[in-house]
Amino acid sequence: MLKSLLAFSLAGVLFQTAGTPTDLATFRKQREVEIGGETGWAALTGLHWLTNGTMTVGRDSRNAVVLTAPSAPATLGTLNVTDTSVTLHVAAGVPARVKGQPVTEVQLRPGTEASDGLTVGGMTMVVIKRGRGMALRVWDAAAPGRIAFKGLRWYPAEPKLKVEAKFIPHQPPGKVKIQNIIGETIEMSNPGAVAFTIGGTLYRLEALLESDDADELFFMFKDGTSNKTTYGAGRYLYTPLPKDGRVTLDFNRAMNPPCAFTGFATCPLPPVPNRLTVPIPAGELDHKTTSGVVLRNP
Repeated sequence: MLKSLLAFSLAGVLFQTAGTPTDLATFRKQREVEIGGETGWAALTGLHWLTNGTMTVGRDSRNAVVLTAPSAPATLGTLNVTDTSVTLHVAAGVPARVKGQPVTEVQLRPGTEASDGLTVGGMTMVVIKRGRGMALRVWDAAAPGRIAFKGLRWYPAEPKLKVEAKFIPHQPPGKVKIQNIIGETIEMSNPGAVAFTIGGTLYRLEALLESDDADELFFMFKDGTSNKTTYGAGRYLYTPLPKDGRVTLDFNRAMNPPCAFTGFATCPLPPVPNRLTVPIPAGELDHKTTSGVVLRNP
């Protein structure tokens, strides 16, 4: 259901994949596992930007790259960084592994999924690439954020907020500039928009693709609940691609972006046309809210 945490393509948020549960309760349970899992967003301990050259990495403050993961060794090893590659030479005696196999030297390729990352005890590490360069993304099973994570909270399921929308293709399909949470501007494919009705009023959202070969539409939106009962920066929603000119928007599956759970994400933000004023009281709530409507079950 939820896309591995960093196959994270252009925008850096991929959540869903083939086999997304049709059952809402199952969808929500799986999402909770991925947020609170050992390589979930709540388990992130760092996003360490790299510069070209050779540098030491580890938990000790004398390293050029200082890791904060509880499981990180004092010295993990030495990084050789270029514009296109990151190679780690593991320090003697450090039990580093990739896919369960011991390694003493490994090339950390940008875009590698967490399941294929470098592990040392409870720590997992991959490299990501963004506009500003490459960075180490680090999770830890003992991360403070994961220990503090108490699960997700949701609005009760509302059948009326699973709506049928008309897909309006852009001719030709275009690109739209999107700003992310760290101030970068990226471009995403914008194949069209959807028009739908809530409470007798017509609304419109621009649809995006996270890659040119994406098999689902991606919506980033704010609404009248944002910064009240739901996360202030907005929420994300994925849908199947249009069929016969129609798209089903199930707002009961609206979810928080990664930056709701960690300061080490690079979340894209909703474009201006997707900042609605109508409240959409469905889907995932801000996990910090204390509103009486907060319920976990669907």
